[in-house]
Amino acid sequence: MNRLYSWDKIVVSPDLIYKLNSRNVHDIVRLDNFVLKSTINTSINEPKDIIFGLVALELITDQKVKVSRTKKSVAAFKTRKFMPISSKVTIRHKSLYCYLDFFNFVVLPKWPQFKELTKSSLVNGKNSISLGLTHLSIFPQLTKESELLPKDMGLTVTINVKSVNRESDLLLLLSEFQLPVTL
Repeated sequence: MNRLYSWDKIVVSPDLIYKLNSRNVHDIVRLDNFVLKSTINTSINEPKDIIFGLVALELITDQKVKVSRTKKSVAAFKTRKFMPISSKVTIRHKSLYCYLDFFNFVVLPKWPQFKELTKSSLVNGKNSISLGLTHLSIFPQLTKESELLPKDMGLTVTINVKSVNRESDLLLLLSEFQLPVTL
């Protein structure tokens, strides 16, 4: 069993019940999924560049990656309908805790711009928080391949949470998993 999964069951759930004055375990804030999305600016002009994002995400997560396509044509962005623009992978259930453990204790300490998560970095109001990574060499799986990847390739990591009532509940949950947050 993963150590963060058992930490969630044994420590975090009872602690959140007391801190949030919940009536039972089902009312507390829970992690829903991790979404990693890779974008490359040159993929509009050169659709083959999407392969770099597919390979990088598959190496990072060890899961099958999905290609995101445009839904309609937009002349201002020079896109056509069903054109591949990005790649993404969603991590759920027990592999979520394995990846959170890896991300929290291996990747985040290597990120030079990372200080702390604040309310200003919240996305979608109160249900998720997103981090934008530009240097993919902080992932140990990509250290050898970092010079082969395009320089304008970025990665967005979104942590989605379910049954949130306030923004402070989300930050409280993330602080329970030892992510550096300010309330």
